[in-house]
Amino acid sequence: MTFDPKNDKIAITVPQFTLLKKMDGIFQKYSEPYITSLAIDESHEGTPQIDLSFMPFPKVAKGGTVTMLGDGHIVYGPKQPGEFVAVSILIMESDRDIREIGTQVEEIVKSKAVDLGIKAIVATNPGAAATLGILKELTQIIAGLLKNNKDDELYRVEGTFLRDHMVPYHINRSYEVGNNYVNMHLNVLPLTGGNGQGPEPKSIEI
Repeated sequence: MTFDPKNDKIAITVPQFTLLKKMDGIFQKYSEPYITSLAIDESHEGTPQIDLSFMPFPKVAKGGTVTMLGDGHIVYGPKQPGEFVAVSILIMESDRDIREIGTQVEEIVKSKAVDLGIKAIVATNPGAAATLGILKELTQIIAGLLKNNKDDELYRVEGTFLRDHMVPYHINRSYEVGNNYVNMHLNVLPLTGGNGQGPEPKSIEI
């Protein structure tokens, strides 16, 4: 079936990642990494919002690979993005009760989005580059506040996926990215529904 970039949905997923090195705790066998992702697309229809996804991965050993079922952990979608979607993905290592972090991240996003005036900026349709800049600044703030709570930043990556590209949104492409601490795979899929493998991103009005 031919993909219709102006009507069909996409999903951006993380099917697996490998913890190459732990930040600290050399005497601890396991780490508690977690993924926080933010996304803003062009198709907000007058109601600016950020799609937030949080997923913890308890008891991951150094060198261990986390492989998710199906299409993987969804960091964006399934949605029709409009002209673009900008995505920022942050992987942190927890030094505390990982169950509390998701709520804290959501509270940070809501409060700092107000502080940064993101609603007004997004409402003016600033374009892909400016939207990505907003996400990078917000992600940096989130990482800094989480570091204050003794969590460690392992890896961060951002990017935009454009509709009016030779391959719209880079669908059906896979990426392998990372640093000395994390190796991560990322897929962009044409998708019309959720994959049932964990929660979908939560849309937060800003």
